[in-house]
Amino acid sequence: MKEVQQSWLMEMWKIKGKSWREAARLYARSGVALLRAFLFPAVEMRRLDDRIVQRQRAPEDAVLRRTGKWFAALDRLRLRPSCLVRSLTLARVLRREGYDAHLVFGVRSDNGDMDGHCWVAVDGRPVTEAPASFKELRHE
Repeated sequence: MKEVQQSWLMEMWKIKGKSWREAARLYARSGVALLRAFLFPAVEMRRLDDRIVQRQRAPEDAVLRRTGKWFAALDRLRLRPSCLVRSLTLARVLRREGYDAHLVFGVRSDNGDMDGHCWVAVDGRPVTEAPASFKELRHE
């Protein structure tokens, strides 16, 4: 009986270890993407198309959650990245995980003032904030 219990516990620890490795991998990938988007946004935009991987490794919600934690940490430090930097970061990580993520650019005009915004869409569906008041200009 004790041998069966030890075997079951060992299997549970293996599953837990795999989950931790997956989380650490996504945090690292998100952190590197965020740093690159901050430092080299133009280069990241040009290279975004080259980053689609064939198979999906992590669920989309896990990628969004783990990448969002980096954004929340920067918010606490009062270093809120622009919508372009956030979108570049998220699109890069989603593409590396095998999703067909694209940047979407939009504009709106309120009282003569022009505002621009950028968000991420996967298969034509927005996965980040896509305000209805913005007119979509282009997918990248």
